[in-house]
Amino acid sequence: MKMEYFINTEGLEKLLVEYKDIFDLLDDISQQLLQGIVSTIDQYKEILNQATGAYGALEPLYTQSIAYKENEELKYYVEKKRELENSGNKIVAATLEKEASESVSSIRRVRNICEAYVSVAEKIIITAQTQLKQLSQDYKYKPQEEN
Repeated sequence: MKMEYFINTEGLEKLLVEYKDIFDLLDDISQQLLQGIVSTIDQYKEILNQATGAYGALEPLYTQSIAYKENEELKYYVEKKRELENSGNKIVAATLEKEASESVSSIRRVRNICEAYVSVAEKIIITAQTQLKQLSQDYKYKPQEEN
């Protein structure tokens, strides 16, 4: 797994750069679908394979980003709470929660990007499967022309 992406801001930016081709691919497929360019069985098979590959590459990153964000947010909260307790300062949970949330904002940003593209890949997969099924049925029941 690619945990090194989540260690610091540079790693998060590296993730976005290294996975840019996959993001661009999904954007391109979305545009093709939006413009009605995809219409044949072969075209739907190709985008199904591409979207499935993209999903396979992005979903583990998305899952890791969730876990890493939650862990880092909790770690910040606990450490800050301990500091305040040890120094005798008043603890305001709402303030601590906001600070903890802010401390993982860059991770959350990347998580949201991964989440969006995982969702796009899922929708493309579903659309391609549905269209392949429909096109196959249409082809199967299409009357044969007489010679």
